[in-house]
Amino acid sequence: MPFKLHLSILPLMVLSAGLSPGQSTNVLTSRNNNWRDGLNSTEISLTQATVTKNKFGKICSTAPGALDGQIYAQPLVVTEAIPGYTHVVYVATMNDTLYFIDGDSANCAVIKRISLLRSGEKAVKCTDVGNANCATFAPIAGILGTPVIDATTHTMYVVTWTESTAKGCPASSSCFTHHLHALDIATGAERFNGPVAIPSVSSGASHFSSKNHLQRPGLLLLPQVEANGDSALYVAFSEMDNTGVIGSSVPNGWVFSFDAQNLAAAPVAWCTTPNGQGGGIWMSGAGLAAGVDQAGGHQYIYLATGDGTFDAESGGSDYGDSFVKLTTALNVSSYFTPYRQYCDDIGDMDLGSGGVMLIPNGVGSSVIDFALASGKDGNIYVMDRANPGRYAGPAGTLCPGAAGPDLNYQTVAATTHQFYSTGAFWNQELYAVANNAPLQKYKISGTACNPGPVCQTATASSAASFAYGPAPVISSNGDKTGTAIVWVINAHGWPSFNPAVIPKPAVLYALDAEHVQAPATIPMLWNSGQCPGRDGAGNATKFAVPTVANGRVFIGAMDPTDATNTRGELDVYGANSNPCY
Repeated sequence: MPFKLHLSILPLMVLSAGLSPGQSTNVLTSRNNNWRDGLNSTEISLTQATVTKNKFGKICSTAPGALDGQIYAQPLVVTEAIPGYTHVVYVATMNDTLYFIDGDSANCAVIKRISLLRSGEKAVKCTDVGNANCATFAPIAGILGTPVIDATTHTMYVVTWTESTAKGCPASSSCFTHHLHALDIATGAERFNGPVAIPSVSSGASHFSSKNHLQRPGLLLLPQVEANGDSALYVAFSEMDNTGVIGSSVPNGWVFSFDAQNLAAAPVAWCTTPNGQGGGIWMSGAGLAAGVDQAGGHQYIYLATGDGTFDAESGGSDYGDSFVKLTTALNVSSYFTPYRQYCDDIGDMDLGSGGVMLIPNGVGSSVIDFALASGKDGNIYVMDRANPGRYAGPAGTLCPGAAGPDLNYQTVAATTHQFYSTGAFWNQELYAVANNAPLQKYKISGTACNPGPVCQTATASSAASFAYGPAPVISSNGDKTGTAIVWVINAHGWPSFNPAVIPKPAVLYALDAEHVQAPATIPMLWNSGQCPGRDGAGNATKFAVPTVANGRVFIGAMDPTDATNTRGELDVYGANSNPCY
């Protein structure tokens, strides 16, 4: 089947089949589109011939101290967002600050800085939440989830996390708040009755608390799904690591749906485990996926949950360690749960440690549309979006054997390593990388794979291995030969207060997405460690996603000149023929 341009991307990226130098691409959401497949198929400048040590490298980094917090959210790019600037890069930091940066400058100039902290607030200290062990992040957390931009209304939606500086805080859970902002992308002014606090709501026996919940996944925007014709904005949460005790009180996963044109309207909320515990939605930062479930079908939301209670097979409403399909009104349409769910739960083997990726409609089958999810067990689970499979495992609390009657469409036993990432797609190929493992390439075909649609054995692997939470993305000029490049960051696993973990520079890799060298090796085109003096990046943050647009690559990192590891850095790469050193 020939390469298909993603029609579902159109509201989120400016695409054209034959871009000229005057045309541009916008990156407006996590992993480039609502399918979360990491593909930008409109890149005309970066090719396998131009991304080499002698032609490509770092153009600039933001000045030391210019960015006030670590960067977890993926940088976003908009064309002509501000008069006088062709491309504006939006960078959100863990200090609840949003930066507008000139995407074409030679010095990474900051155009505008907007602090989203209000009077009497500060970004959340890791020692004030999660049993104070700072295992998830350190030393502060503000904006973690990747924002989303509505190109039609020129509005960015972003969620902050704050704690009050008032006397008596942080002892009370009321000292902590998540705020949803709607910001004009030219001025930063608040819009649509924002900001609003994510409300403290209950579902069954469970309660949402901003102190105990982490807004990690990228935000999802779906056009015109509200009853009044407005767009809907979806915000998902995980429990804060090490909050509560397994088996008794681990906070739940949540999804909130807001009217994107009126944030003040009461949101709809769904809890993953209303009568249980756990089931957080974190997916290593990937956004909730969205797409139709079959040709001519309805739009649905797809996600994966982490460890937690599961009882849906017996008529309950708890979906720990599950792939879940939601309607746009946040009702469960269907789900898939692995046979070994109970064992995975008690063994900290989250299905939802990786994000959900949708395979483009018609690829792998002419009648079935597929979704993929990968977790800590190293498997790639393939689901029929219309009928994900549900559950056929044993009832009760027994750990079954390794081989069980999983009812999803297909399972690929990919690796013994854990997935903390979402796969990427190009031209009927899947590119997946687990933690501390090489990037692997799999064929997707309804005829060449038996079973399929994903062939059971990788056709090639990279020589390099990647950590921590490597999240590949792909740039190409459609399906044109010589243009497809896989971009992935070796991130090393910082930040943490673990004294054994020392910050290291992020290393950005460019790999040939098309060709294979003997013996079954994915060729490396370039990496930022080849010329460290010229191309070296800032210190790594985990789960970092590179953004590729308009001949440049943008990555978030930490300022290596900052001994406190609190400040951020944006590194920008593109055409660079300066001598290597």
